[in-house]
Amino acid sequence: MAIMQRWFRRRRPGPVAFVLSGGGNLGALQIGMLRALAEHDIVPDMVLGCSVGAINGAALAQDPTLAGIGRLEHLWRELDGDDLMPRGILPRPLALARRGESLHGNEGLRRVLEQELTARTFEELAVRFQCVATDVIGVREVWFDSGPLIEPVLASAALPAVYPAVEIDGVRYLDGAIVNDVPMGRAVELGARTIYVLQVGAFSRPRPEPRRPLDVAIQSYWIARHHRFKRELAAMPDDVDVHLLPTGQTPTMRYDDFTRSAELMRIAYEATTDYLEGRPSTPEMPAGEPERRGVLSFVRRRAAGEPDGADGEATDEEAAGADGERADGGEGVDATAAGEARG
Repeated sequence: MAIMQRWFRRRRPGPVAFVLSGGGNLGALQIGMLRALAEHDIVPDMVLGCSVGAINGAALAQDPTLAGIGRLEHLWRELDGDDLMPRGILPRPLALARRGESLHGNEGLRRVLEQELTARTFEELAVRFQCVATDVIGVREVWFDSGPLIEPVLASAALPAVYPAVEIDGVRYLDGAIVNDVPMGRAVELGARTIYVLQVGAFSRPRPEPRRPLDVAIQSYWIARHHRFKRELAAMPDDVDVHLLPTGQTPTMRYDDFTRSAELMRIAYEATTDYLEGRPSTPEMPAGEPERRGVLSFVRRRAAGEPDGADGEATDEEAAGADGERADGGEGVDATAAGEARG
C-alpha cells in the first residue's frame, strides 16, 4: 500500500506549482514544509513567491533538492534579526514622524541574498521561478521572471515603512503582499494543475478588537489580503488540486524573533508530513467525495477562519504583550500591527 501511495504521488496530474506566501520570520515554517515535500518525492515544475516566500522560493528554485533545502535550513538557523529588522516595527511616535520612507535599510537582506543565491538571473535557476512586487506609481502587481534576480526578490520583500522601495528600470516597487500575498491564481494562469500552498501568514487566527486608529488601518490591510486569498480559493478551477499545507502549532513569538527558526521548521515539517501521509492529525476528507474536493474544502475552511487545530500562532495581543510594551522598555509595537507587519 505504501508503495502504491508513493507511486501515485509521483504521478500528480499536470504541472506542479509551489506557492510561497509572505510571513516575515514565520518564513522558517516554509522550510519545514519543503523538506516534507521533498522527502515524499513531490517536486515543483514552477515556484511562485511573495515577500519572504520570494526569498525562500528563489533559493528553492536554484536547488530543489534535499541538499538545497538543507542549505536553507542552515541559513534560517543563522539569521540575525538585528541585521534584518529594526528594533521595533512601530516604535515611538517621534520615529514614525521622522523624515525618510523606511525605518530600516535593506543592506542586511541584500547581503543574505547575495551570499545564498549563486544564480544571478532567473534563467540560471534550475526550476521556473516568478516573484511578485507592487508598482507604487502604477498601482499594480508586477511579476518578474527573467533577467537579474536579486533586485526583484528585494522588491518583493520590501515591507512598507520597514524597508525602502526598490527601483528597477526607473519604477519603484514595494512588497508583493500588498497586491497578491498568496498567488495561487498566477499558478493557474501558468498552467499548474496541482498547487501546494505554503501559506504562513496565519489568516485563520482570531483578530483582536482595534484599540487605536492605527489598529484600524492595519486591520484594513489584513482584510484586503485575506479577501483576495478567499476570492482566489473560490475561483480555483475544478480540475486543479489545491493543498494548503498545515503550519502546525506555532509558538508565541515576536515578529523580529529569529531565534526559534529551528523549532518552526521542525513543527511545520512534522505537520506537513502528517498531512501528506494522511495521518489523523490532518482533517478527514468528506465521505463520498473525491480527494481534491476534500482538500479544497479544508483549504476554504482555513481561509474562512474556521478552527482546524493546525494553526496555533499567537494572536497579535499575545505576540506584542497585553500592554504593548517591548521587553527592552521602549514604547511597544502596536498589538494589532505586530503580526500584520510581517511581509
